[in-house]
Amino acid sequence: MRLTTAEIDRYGPLYDCRPPSQDGLSVISGPNEAGKTLYLEALLQLLEPDVADVMDPSPRVNQTPTGRAVVEHNDEQYEFDGKTSLCDITQIEPSHLQSVFVVRDSDLQLPSNQEYYTSLIEKLGDIHTTEINAITSALKDRGRLTNRRLNISSDQSYHNAGDVHDKANALAEEIREYTEKIEEEGLDELDTRRLRVKRELRETREQLNEQQRAKTVAEYERLSKQLDTYRSTSDQLAELEDYDRDTLEELRALSNDLKRDKEDLRELDDDIEKKQGEVGETTEELEELNDQQSDLERRESAVDDVRTALETYRDRQDEATGADRRIELMRPAALVSLLGAGGAGVVGAITGTLSAVGLGVLLLLVSAICGVLYYQANQRLTGIETAREAALQTARDAGFDVEAVNEVAPAIESFDGKLSRIRERTAKKEQEHQSAQNTLEELRDDKSELQTQIKEQENELRERLEEANVESIEEYEEVVGMREDLEPDKQTAKQSLVDRFAEQDADDPENKAEAWEDELNELVTDVDTDEVDTDTYDDEKLQQLEAEVKRLERKRDDLQERLDEHDDTLDKFDRRARTLNSQPFIGRSLDLDTRSKEGLETLAEDLNSVVQQLDEDADISRKALEIFGRIESKEEQKLSDLFDPDGPASRTFEQLTGGRYKQVAYDPDAHDLVVERQDGRTLSPEVLSQGTKDQLYFATRVSLAQQLLGSTPGFLLLDDPFLAADPDRLNQGFQTLQELADDGWQILYLTAKQEVSETMVEEYDLNHTKMEPSSLST
Repeated sequence: MRLTTAEIDRYGPLYDCRPPSQDGLSVISGPNEAGKTLYLEALLQLLEPDVADVMDPSPRVNQTPTGRAVVEHNDEQYEFDGKTSLCDITQIEPSHLQSVFVVRDSDLQLPSNQEYYTSLIEKLGDIHTTEINAITSALKDRGRLTNRRLNISSDQSYHNAGDVHDKANALAEEIREYTEKIEEEGLDELDTRRLRVKRELRETREQLNEQQRAKTVAEYERLSKQLDTYRSTSDQLAELEDYDRDTLEELRALSNDLKRDKEDLRELDDDIEKKQGEVGETTEELEELNDQQSDLERRESAVDDVRTALETYRDRQDEATGADRRIELMRPAALVSLLGAGGAGVVGAITGTLSAVGLGVLLLLVSAICGVLYYQANQRLTGIETAREAALQTARDAGFDVEAVNEVAPAIESFDGKLSRIRERTAKKEQEHQSAQNTLEELRDDKSELQTQIKEQENELRERLEEANVESIEEYEEVVGMREDLEPDKQTAKQSLVDRFAEQDADDPENKAEAWEDELNELVTDVDTDEVDTDTYDDEKLQQLEAEVKRLERKRDDLQERLDEHDDTLDKFDRRARTLNSQPFIGRSLDLDTRSKEGLETLAEDLNSVVQQLDEDADISRKALEIFGRIESKEEQKLSDLFDPDGPASRTFEQLTGGRYKQVAYDPDAHDLVVERQDGRTLSPEVLSQGTKDQLYFATRVSLAQQLLGSTPGFLLLDDPFLAADPDRLNQGFQTLQELADDGWQILYLTAKQEVSETMVEEYDLNHTKMEPSSLST
């Protein structure tokens, strides 16, 4: 199989790219971004349109290429333009075309999944893996199972069997739980109970409406009376507007002041009368005191004479102080002296002594002196007695009743004290009399002023009563009482109307009344007042009916809500059952036939039949798959024949590695390649160096390609597979490619590496085509 033509008309920015298709090893070189990779992608899609779905990485251009590729196979030529497929004339699949016949430096590693090698070995040997896979695939389809865990699949190709199974099982369980709830809560009876409550509610509302109509009419009648009251009281209050409590209080105050002033006048008259008596009494007392004072003052000169006589007596008495004592002493001394003188004289006469005579003379002289002194003292006592008598007589003449001179001084003092007291009393009484007269004048003045004030008050009170058109304060008070009695009635009536109809904007009461009357008439617009018996209205019954209506409404709403929830739940069950695609599994669709507990139980049984059918199909398929799995394990051992130790993969790898590795094999347990070193050690690709790993996968691709084509030469499309190779490995790689070309393989080597376009081309004398960036549209 070889390419004879590979021309690209347009692929993204690549256009009119027509490199020659020559036998053997050909090199197409060009710098990076010259379009080499785009050319390779376009060529693959012309050969196999489905290759784009398995390309990794995905195509760089999101469009179908235009151009032409011609392949010669088994002596026949086939033209490919993106509509025919290379896989139709060979056993190559799209994944093989991209992974085996195209080798890129960036994807030298082969897929490591078992399915890839299985598809290869089925193409290369007489193995029944395909039949087994077809059977197992059919069994999985029959049981609607997933590939790996063999669970019921939810894939759309199986009509979402896994989802249907889980949803049907979950829905059946929910329905079973809900049927138990229906049984416990009596949900099937909800509609009957709701209808019964609705009937009770309707009857209660009719009774309530009757009560409300009666209340409306009663309220209309009550408010009509209130409106009449408001109008009548407003009219009466308008007439009594000038009568107010403040004026009444002023009149009362004026009357009280008048009464108080008249009482004060009466008291003032009493005070004047008393004060006049007091003035008369003080006049009499003052006259009496003046008489007493005159009497005493007339005696005052006589008392002065008594005072003088008493002073004379006292002076005489002071002069005669000790006269009595001297008299008492002089009398015996004179007598003794006289007797002594007589005795001394006798003695002297007898004796004739001079001393006795001298003593007698002396004693006689003493006796004479004592006599003189006695006389003088006696004369003083006589003067004192005369003065005493004069003093007593003067005192008696002055009106003093005295018996002894020592009573005179107290009598004088008593007189002086009495005169002084009389004068003080007289002066005080004169002052009292004057004060009483002054007070009397003031009282008379006050009386005159009070009388004037009373007259003014009486005039003012009379004038104000006349202005109010009443005879008395009591009559004014009665009118005010009438107004005050009317005001609450008006306010009560107004408040009733405001409470029912709200306040009116009008200021005039009549306008307010007219507005309220309109609203009042509006109140009974829909009520035939003649057919309503207001006696049936009972507020307590109305409240009971309102409460009963609310209770029944709540009960109805609760039942309706529960019924709605029940209906919603039934709807949800029905919708979920209808949306459940049960037709592929039991041959019919599911729904809720009857909206009842029995209908739900029937639906749950139908759902269980879906679950049971899916479980039975899955169980049967799993058992069959277990049997065929054991058969497939035996067939899988044949995969190892794909990599015969002496096959092309081992030979190519040994040549590429310079003999360091001698064998490539397939490990069916690990589903991966293994290599054997020259020293006999076995290694997995993961432990190899990157260069050796590239050589391994290149050798593997060459081997797979040879076996896919039945050991006949084909073509290889290489995109710089040795880009990272050092000069030795690059040379070894081109030796291998040259040997493949010598064996008849057509190799197209695309490169941006100068060592290839210069050294390798010249050394191996290769066909060489250059690609320039000008082949790309800008």
